[in-house]
Amino acid sequence: MHEHVLWFGGPQLEDSGYTPIAEDKRKESVDFAVSLLNDAARVGINTLVDLTPHRPIDLYQQIAQRTSVKIVPSSGFYRRAKIPKQWAEIDDEKKMEELMLREVTEGIGGTNIRAGIIKIASETSPLTDWEKKVFRAAARVQEITRVPIATHDGAGPREQFDLLVKSGATPRRVFLSHVDMGLHGKLTRGQLVAELTSIARDGGYMEFDTFGQESYTPWRDLIFLWRSIIDAGFINRMFFSMDCNWRWENGKKIFEGADRPDADPDAGRRTYAYMMTDAVPKLLKSGFSQKEIDTILVDNPRRFFCAE
Repeated sequence: MHEHVLWFGGPQLEDSGYTPIAEDKRKESVDFAVSLLNDAARVGINTLVDLTPHRPIDLYQQIAQRTSVKIVPSSGFYRRAKIPKQWAEIDDEKKMEELMLREVTEGIGGTNIRAGIIKIASETSPLTDWEKKVFRAAARVQEITRVPIATHDGAGPREQFDLLVKSGATPRRVFLSHVDMGLHGKLTRGQLVAELTSIARDGGYMEFDTFGQESYTPWRDLIFLWRSIIDAGFINRMFFSMDCNWRWENGKKIFEGADRPDADPDAGRRTYAYMMTDAVPKLLKSGFSQKEIDTILVDNPRRFFCAE
């Protein structure tokens, strides 16, 4: 529900430029993406939601032709400091809406490939004026098209959720990503459970993706969080994913987490397939039932995309 077929670090805060995949890396990038997707297919994954709204759609077309995994592409805007200049410089709310509406109803980048979801993001709390424009524009596009919305939560899921709903979004067609990061020096376990269950009670979905990342969220905290939400009656509002992404840096493929000061040696193992090869077995050993896992990985995504 939250993955990246190809990813770009985008411009850093001090870098006003944007460099897509270099010409001499395009073929290798496609080959590598296909290999990761085919690894996922071999362990039973058949659909992946790509939340990279700024992407080379021509490379995605090549990738899709070489894998059985279905890819749901996205429209939208990621963090302003991390996206191509041509998107970051759009400041008019109506133009934001028109871009997303076109990609959802007509196609992306001159193709007939339509986005199946909108991805938006915030980095601060309260949201910046630019972020608020993006959120309001996305909510209006959803009002018109019924397309679901996914967020990147860098500030607080409640603030994001409330702004979207206030702006016209349907709660049951919104999910908030990386909510388990709320335990990373932000909220206590009890505070985060209370916030997430309140969103679930109001109809929203939540996505968790720090599997195997002890430096982000210890496993014991994740177990507490998930079990608390399930026991409160909201398993039908939960998504699990990996948020797998990698990029080129100095001629090498770098997975997210491998470049931190406390570099994670397992970063490259947490690909799409990791969900089935590692995360699910660990969930079963930790007391989750196969039925609960199927609900989160299969039933909930189907309902989210198909709900009227």
